[in-house]
Amino acid sequence: MFLFTTPQSQSRETQPANPVVSAIRQGAERTGAGFDYLLKTAQRESSLEPTAKASTSSATGLFQFIEQTWLAMVKQEGPKQGLSQYADAITESGGRLSVSDPAARDRILQLRNDPQVAAVMAGALTQKNRDQLASTLGRQPQAGELYMAHVLGARGASDLIRAAASDPARVAARDFPEAAAANRSIFYDKAGRARSVQEVYGVLAASHASTQVAANVTANAQAGQGDIPAVEIAAALRPERAKGLVGLFSTGGSRDPVSKAVANLWTTPPRNGTRMASLEGGERYFPRSGQGEATMSDANPIAGAASVGAAAKAVNAPLPPSRPSDLSLPDVATSQPVAKRRSGPLDLSSFMIQRSGA
Repeated sequence: MFLFTTPQSQSRETQPANPVVSAIRQGAERTGAGFDYLLKTAQRESSLEPTAKASTSSATGLFQFIEQTWLAMVKQEGPKQGLSQYADAITESGGRLSVSDPAARDRILQLRNDPQVAAVMAGALTQKNRDQLASTLGRQPQAGELYMAHVLGARGASDLIRAAASDPARVAARDFPEAAAANRSIFYDKAGRARSVQEVYGVLAASHASTQVAANVTANAQAGQGDIPAVEIAAALRPERAKGLVGLFSTGGSRDPVSKAVANLWTTPPRNGTRMASLEGGERYFPRSGQGEATMSDANPIAGAASVGAAAKAVNAPLPPSRPSDLSLPDVATSQPVAKRRSGPLDLSSFMIQRSGA
C-alpha cells in the first residue's frame, strides 16, 4: 500500500518525544558528551530499555552500569546533580564502595533504571574516560575506543588498544578474563573460538565507527593522531569503500561492476548485436562502425575539422523509416494545385426520431 504513497505523518512539533531519547539528549547537554555517542551506547547496551538487566553480571539499566561503577559515579557526580544525600551514604573501604544501610543501597542502585539519572552518569563517565585515555594514549580517543572504556574501564581499554597495535594476534580473553566471562559474544565467536585483541577491538569499535564523540572535539582530534595508531577495524569500514546500495552491485568500490555481465547491461549494443563492456566513455554510447573510421583527427584537429564532410559520408548511419504513401506530399514542381472540395451539409435524417402524426 505504501509502495507508491507516503502516509501522512505528524510534524516535528506535534510528534510525541521519546522520553528515553529526550533523557539521553539532556544528559549529553548537561555533561558535554556527544549525544550520538550516548545514544548508540544505550542502543547497544540495552536497546533503549531503561530496566534492562544482564544475566551474567550486575549490569543494569539503560547503560548497563555494574554496581561498583555506579556507586563510584554517584559518589563523584552526585553532589553536582542534586544527589548529595546518596553520595554521602556511600563509603570506601579497601578500594571498594559500599552503603551501610541496605535500604539506601537499594535506592541508589535503583537509580540506574531512571533514564535521566543514568544518562547524566553515562555522560560524566564518558568525559572521565576520554580524559584518562587521552592522557595515556597521547591523543584524543575515537568513539569506539570510548566505548571500550565503558565496557572494560579506562585502564582496560588502554591495555586493549596498546595490545591491538603491538601484538594483534594475542588472545584477548587471557588479558580480560572477567570481561570475557561476562561478554562471551565479544570475546568469542559463534564457534567458541577465542578472538584476538585486534578482533575484540573491531567488535567493540564497529558500532561507533562514525559516531560523534562530543560537540567540542574537532575532526582532527577524532582522527586518532598520536603515538599509538588506531587499529584498522575491518575492510568494510574503510572510507574508500562503496556505501549504500552501491555495495550491492560492486566488489571493488563504487567504480567497478560485479562482472562483465553487469557491465554489458550498462552499455549500448552496436549493429552486430554484441556489447562492448571493455570500451570506455563515449565509445560505449557512440560506437564506431570500424576502428579505421574516424570523423576527427586526433593528431591534427584542423585537418580533421576540414574533412568533416567527407568523413560524414563514410559513416554508415541508419536511415529514418520511409513516409507512408498515403501521407506523401505531392511534388510541388510537377503537380497541379488541387482544388479544395466543399462538403455539403450533413444528412441527419437517419438519426431523427419519427413521431406519429408528424
